[in-house]
Amino acid sequence: MNKAIELFGRHIYHLTPNKPLRVRKELSFVYNASGLMCKYFPSKKLLPSRQFMQWAAADSAIRPLKDGNGSAIVSLYTPCEILHAMGIKLMFPEALACYLAAAGSERIFIETAENNGLPKTMCSYHKSFIGMVESGVLPKPDFIINTTLACDANHLSFRRAAEYYHVPQFIIDVPSAHSPSNTEYVARQLRDAVHFIETNSTFRLDPKKLEDSVNRSKRTLQNFRDVIPVRASRSISDEMTSQILTLFATHVMLGTENAEKYSSDFLAELRQCEECKKGVRLLWVHTLPYWQDALRDLINFTDRCEIVACDMSLDAMHVNLEETDPYRFMAERLLKNTANGPCENRISAVCELAEKLDADGVIWYCHWGCKQTAGASAQAKEFLEKKGFPTLILDGDGCDSNNVNDGQTITRTEAFLELLENKK
Repeated sequence: MNKAIELFGRHIYHLTPNKPLRVRKELSFVYNASGLMCKYFPSKKLLPSRQFMQWAAADSAIRPLKDGNGSAIVSLYTPCEILHAMGIKLMFPEALACYLAAAGSERIFIETAENNGLPKTMCSYHKSFIGMVESGVLPKPDFIINTTLACDANHLSFRRAAEYYHVPQFIIDVPSAHSPSNTEYVARQLRDAVHFIETNSTFRLDPKKLEDSVNRSKRTLQNFRDVIPVRASRSISDEMTSQILTLFATHVMLGTENAEKYSSDFLAELRQCEECKKGVRLLWVHTLPYWQDALRDLINFTDRCEIVACDMSLDAMHVNLEETDPYRFMAERLLKNTANGPCENRISAVCELAEKLDADGVIWYCHWGCKQTAGASAQAKEFLEKKGFPTLILDGDGCDSNNVNDGQTITRTEAFLELLENKK
């Protein structure tokens, strides 16, 4: 890790217990400065769309850290078009934890959560989030909205945060199967969510703004669908962070102008790239430890290998974009999410993506504390390899730098790349 980042991380570690408000200001300043650097002095190795999204994602994720007024805490899968239409600022654990890890500052918050009773086996993203809450660093939101989709940690962390802040919480229950009755059930909850927000805040929903936000979502998702066949025949200079940026764009930022701009610009730039394939093409499953230097050095900006996509970024590829009712559209997006229901849904979707993207192999990343991904890993490996896609099950942590083994990670990834290279 960069020495400056290590020093900053130690500084935050020692400062947090006694001066949480100062830590909040310093983190806000550093993240804002980093975002501006990305905006005005971007990496020339990246496509312009990736450069833009580095700033846009940082701006979206960090803005509420400066001032919690008019903000909400949401889960990754919450349909946020409603909140975007109302002008509500959003905080979500995965983004907060990602930026903490990038700044080498997650340790004190994970320890705070564990010292306050959270189990060590819990997802480190959510431990970082609860640590920020209970250390006094994360500002109080107006309310909390989360879904039951996919993530078990949601059920504990969001309820705990709501109790700590004494703010209202709204939970969107997502059944495990898609059906007309379940679609209407979830759509009704989303309409109730509007009433919940208007009851517990001064925000009011303009139906025209919601329609505009949902239409931006549809165009964004269509752009990423169109990316798939183009990406199948092209290689680009890229880094692991780009997959996280796309994940933000297709989830909490979905429905914003910045997410749509990113998707359309990326598609246009990709189409202008020469048709060629360089090195090993990897499909990544689940979150990425993009801050892990050893893995970055192996994967980022190299002709040897590239990550062609992360499956979580394309988990809504089966939703009906022709649905005209905004609430039914958002409901269907939850029910048809590839992470919803039995693990076979996600495994089949990963296989479909691997075929469409012409991937050489799959890295199935078992992030610490994510029982769903780890639990399905053996079954996924067997299925994918029968379909012709060698699969590496890689254990690690997408957030906690103290919970990774660089040596083992690199040894296993190197061996996997060599296997795929020998097959080409």
